[in-house]
Amino acid sequence: AHLMPPVGQGANMALLDGAVLGLALAAHQDDIPAAVKEYEQEMFERTGAAARKSAEIQEMLAAPDASRKMLAFFQPR
Repeated sequence: AHLMPPVGQGANMALLDGAVLGLALAAHQDDIPAAVKEYEQEMFERTGAAARKSAEIQEMLAAPDASRKMLAFFQPR
């Protein structure tokens, strides 16, 4: 499955970060360091995947045949 280019993903990730951190804090009310560690593990995995996808799209846009690659990217499979 194709993912859309990461337009606006910073705002989306910030909202998700807040929700995930809130859930971790609620689950570990008596252990804030454990809550932050749980949140950070999830956040690093999620944002790492988004960063890799963003880099792939940036590479595609900078390629000599960018228009052909972008057209292929948006074609249904």
